[in-house]
Amino acid sequence: MAGADCPVDETPRNWLAAPALTPAPTPPRSTAPDPARASMSSIAPRLADKAVAAPAAALAAAAVDLSALQAALANYDHPLRQAVPPQLISGDGDALVLADLPDDDPAVQRLTERMLAAIGLEAGTCRRVHLLPWAPPAGRPPRETEIAAFAPFVARAIMFANPRAILALGTHAATFSGQAGGIASLRGKWLAGNGVPLLATFHPRLLLKQPELKRLAWADLQAFAARLAS
Repeated sequence: MAGADCPVDETPRNWLAAPALTPAPTPPRSTAPDPARASMSSIAPRLADKAVAAPAAALAAAAVDLSALQAALANYDHPLRQAVPPQLISGDGDALVLADLPDDDPAVQRLTERMLAAIGLEAGTCRRVHLLPWAPPAGRPPRETEIAAFAPFVARAIMFANPRAILALGTHAATFSGQAGGIASLRGKWLAGNGVPLLATFHPRLLLKQPELKRLAWADLQAFAARLAS
């Protein structure tokens, strides 16, 4: 019959009456662990560990040498983190050059190498450290919170390197001394960076935009070289 979805049987039935509700049977309680709950209970501690991961200060302080510090940095979870961990500190020698972040601009790289070579610090003859191991996305400048997040690694790396003097390139590197102010007021002055004599000068990025500052930068470089020679 058109429209019928169930056959009529021999037992009389009031088809307009509301059907009687039969309570669903209660399944027997089992003492066996629920696989889904067991799976979540095993994941939860890992999520919690990640959420309350050891801060950078604790990770850096636990490192006993540069290799251990590099491994600690590789395990440090941060939004700037990239797949390939960077080299925290490179080069060798008594001098350490501190910059804000790795720069991929060939012009900046060339000027940096020329500036250092002019005072006898050719590639590999001085230590190199960046405040940020990875450059921020879209070429934006580093944020204070990002610099602060990696500061324990930088401080620990400088302690292990034990340089005679630090050449700080740019405002962010200059403020590693703890002194507030822009690069115009901090450059050319001997400060202290983590207990090490620190001299700040203009970053090559700024010198490319304002070539008239190269004269002041050259005076800073000569002062730094004289300090290393003394």
